[in-house]
Amino acid sequence: MRGRTEKIPGLIIAVFLLLFLARPAGSNMMDGGKDGNGGAEIPDVVLRNVTVTPVRAHVGDIIRIEMEWDYWGDITENYYDTNTAAVRANGKVVASKTYTADFGGVRPGEVYRETFLWDTKGMAPGKYRIRGEVPLILEKTPYDNYLDVKEPILLVPAGESFPAGKESGGSAVAESPY
Repeated sequence: MRGRTEKIPGLIIAVFLLLFLARPAGSNMMDGGKDGNGGAEIPDVVLRNVTVTPVRAHVGDIIRIEMEWDYWGDITENYYDTNTAAVRANGKVVASKTYTADFGGVRPGEVYRETFLWDTKGMAPGKYRIRGEVPLILEKTPYDNYLDVKEPILLVPAGESFPAGKESGGSAVAESPY
């Protein structure tokens, strides 16, 4: 019995260290686990939706990608971060825009919408997997900053017809599970 009770203080100390001392980089016990600047919460951006139109197109067509994201965290206390939201096709950036984490007055929890246009001129025919990304440098949950669209875009050579039963157009949506 004595062996079990001797392990309890060690377990309590380990739990204390994990729960109360583990803090994000740059923070300390005095700021309560915030971002290290003495007050602001660590910022969090969540990419909510990526919509791609059309998903069947000819090389040279414009593909429209709409992304929606929102901000959770306190951006009012000295935290402004300029980053690049991007659209990738098979891993290559095909459209991007610079954004600032304060979103020009959008309050935490409000949705920010941005439209990206991908000019497919010069692209090889084939299938393209689309990923939307909205990175943030001090992000506390980076896993919710990107979405992969499950249905690939099909690009066929200009002037050629689509595979049997398919026509130009269509859309695909990826939505966040968070």
